[in-house]
Amino acid sequence: MAKAAKQGGPPNLRVVEKIIKAAAPGDEALKRFSELFLSRADTSEFEGYSEEELAALVLSAWQFIATRKPGVPKIKVENPKSIKGSDGGITVVEILNDDMPFLVDSVMGEIQERGYEVKLVTHPVYSIRRDGKKIDIRGVLEGGDDGHGRESYIQVHLAQIEDAAERKELKEALSKVLETVRLVVEDWRPMLDRLDKAIAAYTASPPPVHVSVLTESVQFLKWLRDDNFTFLGMRAFAFVGGEKTGRLEPVPESGLGILRDPTVFVLRRGNELSHMTPEVRQFFLAPEPLIVTKANVRSVVHRRVHMDYIGVKLFGEKGEITGELRIVGLFTSTAYTRTTKRIPFLRQKVESVMERSGYPPNSHAGKALANVLETFPRDELFQIDVDTLYKTAIAIQALELRPRTRVFPRIDKFDRFVSVLVYVPRDRFSTSVRLRIGEHLAKTYKGRLSAFYLFFPEGPLVRIHYIIGRYEGETPVVDQEELERDVCALVQTWEDDLAAILREREPGSGKAKRYAGAFSIAYQEARTPEQAVADIEIFESLSEESPVAIRFLRSEDEREARTRVLIYHLSGAIPLSRRVPVLENLGFAVIDERSYRVARDEDDMNFALHDMILELAEGEEFDLEEHAARLQEAFLAVWRGEAGDDHYNRLVLHAGLD
Repeated sequence: MAKAAKQGGPPNLRVVEKIIKAAAPGDEALKRFSELFLSRADTSEFEGYSEEELAALVLSAWQFIATRKPGVPKIKVENPKSIKGSDGGITVVEILNDDMPFLVDSVMGEIQERGYEVKLVTHPVYSIRRDGKKIDIRGVLEGGDDGHGRESYIQVHLAQIEDAAERKELKEALSKVLETVRLVVEDWRPMLDRLDKAIAAYTASPPPVHVSVLTESVQFLKWLRDDNFTFLGMRAFAFVGGEKTGRLEPVPESGLGILRDPTVFVLRRGNELSHMTPEVRQFFLAPEPLIVTKANVRSVVHRRVHMDYIGVKLFGEKGEITGELRIVGLFTSTAYTRTTKRIPFLRQKVESVMERSGYPPNSHAGKALANVLETFPRDELFQIDVDTLYKTAIAIQALELRPRTRVFPRIDKFDRFVSVLVYVPRDRFSTSVRLRIGEHLAKTYKGRLSAFYLFFPEGPLVRIHYIIGRYEGETPVVDQEELERDVCALVQTWEDDLAAILREREPGSGKAKRYAGAFSIAYQEARTPEQAVADIEIFESLSEESPVAIRFLRSEDEREARTRVLIYHLSGAIPLSRRVPVLENLGFAVIDERSYRVARDEDDMNFALHDMILELAEGEEFDLEEHAARLQEAFLAVWRGEAGDDHYNRLVLHAGLD
């Protein structure tokens, strides 16, 4: 006999099946659907649901798929009162649609973009035939007669959305996403046919470009259609007017996929979306037949990233430019994982750089440069021109022999963003460093941080690829050396600053090396490098004969009744029970205390620094400058056993006694 799940564990699916069977005895279609529903999610994802709740979800889903208008998605977003889950309440999203590519990832992209916490996702796909109230349902591999159609059912559980208006907004957004997915899927074949026509035109009537460039361009377009590019939209444009004032006008009814909508623009200059910008016109006057860059519009289909934009120049019979075939979509994973040697357009760039370098391919330098190009950010490799790529790649290769902070900015040829490659020492890299550099780049280029990508190559450096979006005015042209100096300062650590001060003030003393890594993070957060230099002077003065030093001081913002005392000790911390009574007998109350360990690796020497805030027990104000030296001597006299440790020591401060 099947047992119910223990509290806190996943539900017993055999018990769930029994509950469903009891609700609709003999319903084989429901039984088959429940098997599909429960098999499409990991059992652990059902944890927190009771058997009764899970059975209720299956029965509710069965009612939901019972009817559906052909060709139209069915969506429901609600908070079921009978389903609590592990957190006391959930929102259930149900979607029923014709089965097609990109459904789940597009739906989840919208949900995740809105920041909702996902609790459960199940996605059965099946063949179904509806005949009135009778339903025949089968797994997709079981086949079916001509009356069966493939459907996709998606159920997503979210942390409860209490606001009804917010749930309605989510439903409307998901409806738009599914509509866009349908457009893309329906126009997939027409987009391939349109691309084939462009390829055929390049072959039948070659445009006036170098034969090697034309050959590589044709190979690249063929490579795109061979499952290396997800086509999301396509539109033809006619070039009207002369070179200086010419403009691109959309060809009526030429839009496919997401570009069926004539109001959708994929290029922008500043805040203005446009078909034709000065930069696009410059591209038209250049000899290259293709351009590969990023669109300003983020995809809602498949992946939530900025779409890739490929512009294909169209030529007339006499070789004159007549327009552009504008393609938007997403490179597939092969574009990022396959070697550049097997990707047209990229391989030509790489070969040009290798040839220009003059390095023999099998030499160490040749292999190092080839590795730089192979691991270069792939999106950037598609967009960058050969001259800039050569200069950047050679400079990156040089980092192998001399690792250091470097910055390589590139302004997008359409003046919409700045791509910045930053190399920083691995031992200096942290999340805070990444954030500081990103904020500085955004401020420098008067934009905002759109994206960043991390790469950890072999060796001591880390690469961060920043994309700074630009939205108004002309992009500032920043001197690369100045930018690198700024980033170096941002990467500079507390220990770097300390070492620089020590080398400048005491060259040849060896202190910078001796105290490298000696100070804890807690110390660095509390004390400045300048203060550490003063502390080091005292640490250096300690010895077995004189293991303790003390300083009384007061900052400008501290009250006259308070003072700070720094106690330095050789070989470990001094217990509070030994420090505090001496200070109390001098008339002070201890308000706060922090201790820091300083450990020199070079000679295994350990020190302790005790930073204490004191206040006169009576709250009286006193002149620290007048009494500091006597207080220090009194403390040390007690420590050395030269004076007693009792209440008479208050006379040092109150009566001015030595």
